[in-house]
Amino acid sequence: MNPLLINQNNFSTIFWKILLSSRNGLEKKDLELLSAEILSLQSLRGQADYNTGTISPKSALWLYFLTRYFKPSTIAEVGTFIGTSGLSMVMGCDSNNLPVKFYSCDVSNSIDIPYKGKSTVEFFKKSDSTQMFKQLKDRGVSPEMFHIDGRLNQDDLPLLVDLKVMDAIILLDDFEGVEKGVVNAFALQGIINKTHVMAYPPKPEDCSFKDLDEMFPGTCTTAVLLPQKFLSLTRQ
Repeated sequence: MNPLLINQNNFSTIFWKILLSSRNGLEKKDLELLSAEILSLQSLRGQADYNTGTISPKSALWLYFLTRYFKPSTIAEVGTFIGTSGLSMVMGCDSNNLPVKFYSCDVSNSIDIPYKGKSTVEFFKKSDSTQMFKQLKDRGVSPEMFHIDGRLNQDDLPLLVDLKVMDAIILLDDFEGVEKGVVNAFALQGIINKTHVMAYPPKPEDCSFKDLDEMFPGTCTTAVLLPQKFLSLTRQ
């Protein structure tokens, strides 16, 4: 008999539609607060030694939903810049009243990212991913979620194994064309090829927010590498 085959495109559509359920329980004011917070971060560009791009408001919204849904206790991020992605993920955790330990590094900048919530945030300023991963390893930290918004290098890969990336959810920014998200996915294949399944970035037609598109414009270019152990069939 033939098995039931679900390709990555079909899985991706299902994945993001399920993620929409994380909006349940939120009020409009919660999302207005998220929008206001990420917009306020634009003023930090003046502190940047290297002024790069940041994620779109739509990507920020999806990062918020991702952490709200999966409820990670520890997140490690590569690529802080002005903190848009980091703050979105932390606020997603805070929306569940579940503080998170959040770590982020930026090799080019030393920007002070404002945060007044109950979570623990630590920024490795003027530090690359290898330096941060080494420190996390020495502390015995095993992140449950990684957000990669910078190019990984070969020295990172054995450290990621030590940090048990095989058990973690991995979010890859800029997953399009030959951008860094695609390059990072290829770099990780030797580690997570048999343990993770990928959800491509959400298509606008699959999961639009008619009431939020003006507040959170743009498109999301975040792909998700999900450990297969997080997949479960339910009757509901």
